[in-house]
Amino acid sequence: MTSRSFLTTILMSIAIVSAVSACGRKGDPELPPASVTTMPGEPKTQKPPVQDKRFILDPLI
Repeated sequence: MTSRSFLTTILMSIAIVSAVSACGRKGDPELPPASVTTMPGEPKTQKPPVQDKRFILDPLI
């Protein structure tokens, strides 16, 4: 394998891994507030907001 094809293979591997890697918060996806509907007469139950945990890389985002 030549050095040029080796470098191309390494760069393509890095690009694929970074494209497929997860980004964001862990957990179930949240629905937009407008899509949550309740029937008339049903009490609205809301969960208290979850405390956001700080992460060491948050200032970079």
